[in-house]
Amino acid sequence: MAVSAEAADRLAAEALIERLRTQVRRTIGSGTINPWCGLCHAPAERWRYEVGRTRFASMAEAEPVLRQSEREQSAVRRLFGEG
Repeated sequence: MAVSAEAADRLAAEALIERLRTQVRRTIGSGTINPWCGLCHAPAERWRYEVGRTRFASMAEAEPVLRQSEREQSAVRRLFGEG
């Protein structure tokens, strides 16, 4: 899972990470996703959450690339029998 958004500063970016962590916990709790990585099998407690800048100036500019990445990740999940 990932979150993408524009953040004015590091504090705002860290708030996005906390929202993502909360959503991951909810999604695991509902049984929608497994509590381990489908690729490396790491348990959820060992998952890394990172904040970083992209090459994009805005979310509108990033959206086509994000959508393509989403399609590619879906294909990998299907290949590994996860989706």
